[in-house]
Amino acid sequence: MTSSAMAPHQAHPDDTGFDLYADQTVYFAPFETKRISLGISIQLTKGYSAEVRPRSGMSLRTPLKCILGTVDPGYRGEIMATFVNLSNRPNQINKGDKVCQLVIRRDVSVQSIECDKLNDSDRGSDGFGSTGRN
Repeated sequence: MTSSAMAPHQAHPDDTGFDLYADQTVYFAPFETKRISLGISIQLTKGYSAEVRPRSGMSLRTPLKCILGTVDPGYRGEIMATFVNLSNRPNQINKGDKVCQLVIRRDVSVQSIECDKLNDSDRGSDGFGSTGRN
């Protein structure tokens, strides 16, 4: 952790994610995308990864949106978060703001196999809203 970073925090014992805090004040021009410092590093056990995810409250209340990020088990650098300002007005994140969450997940190891044809399924290649709106 940097000397100014705030430690990840779980608000409730049953919460899945740890809240993460901005380690710097960042100004965003309209529609600008930037990476922000969170001031922390983690060491994950093999078979686990972490996701830097948006916080629902911040997503609802501000035009600043956190873009999902993955932390692999071998990564040892500072955890960063990517944000985009979806507004035509300038915005900012202040040092110490609770900005995103970190969720640790167990990974499944799979092998990729090249093939010429996939087995049929009920869904087929339908995607992107093909199951309806409601």
